[in-house]
Amino acid sequence: MPEVTSPTPPYARIAAELADRIAAGELRPGDRVPSTREITRTWGVAMATATKALASLRDPIELADREGLGGLSMRRIATELDLATGISQEQ
Repeated sequence: MPEVTSPTPPYARIAAELADRIAAGELRPGDRVPSTREITRTWGVAMATATKALASLRDPIELADREGLGGLSMRRIATELDLATGISQEQ
């Protein structure tokens, strides 16, 4: 049986996991996020993938800087990272 691959690209999965760690308070303001080298070792990805993960993670942070924390939600972060939220949009 062929291996089933996730439709979410690796950089987006890494960025989402890091965003979850930030949201959970594991990474707080002022803490260092993993370096590209640490990401390549931890997730077993190429340097370019690690760089793209960190770049995509900056987008929601810049959104919070622009719009304040009130404009930041998990749905908004997922939209910025082009990820599914797991919540049906038809409610």
